[in-house]
Amino acid sequence: MDQNIAKYRVSIRSKKWWWAIFSFCLDLCVQQTWHMYRATPASEYIPMDLVAVQRAIADIYLKRSHAAARLELPNHPVGRVAKLDRRIPPAIRCDGLDHLVEHISKQRRCAQCGKKVKQICLKCNVPLHRKYCFVAFHTPV
Repeated sequence: MDQNIAKYRVSIRSKKWWWAIFSFCLDLCVQQTWHMYRATPASEYIPMDLVAVQRAIADIYLKRSHAAARLELPNHPVGRVAKLDRRIPPAIRCDGLDHLVEHISKQRRCAQCGKKVKQICLKCNVPLHRKYCFVAFHTPV
């Protein structure tokens, strides 16, 4: 096991103390996966060495991340605004009725810019800066 891990070790240097342990655990898991694969009947039909198993695992994760990236809707806002669009319907957010700002005791993150703020819109229950972000948030895009 140690010989196989040393032969194909991932050599990424880091100043974090835990990185060597983490990369060793990953290498150990891949090596054990290879041993389990060799014990199955599939290894007789499709023989794979340790490097081929590492590449197959990397391909699976790369394909998964590309599939997740394709699921994102085109021309859809990203970040806090996107989450708030799902949480607060535009019909309520942009109706212009009863949107009052109230001071709160604890700081929260502004829904528009992300900075800390102590005001909240009572109707939307969303923290916003009174001068700039309040108007921008309640204006239809």
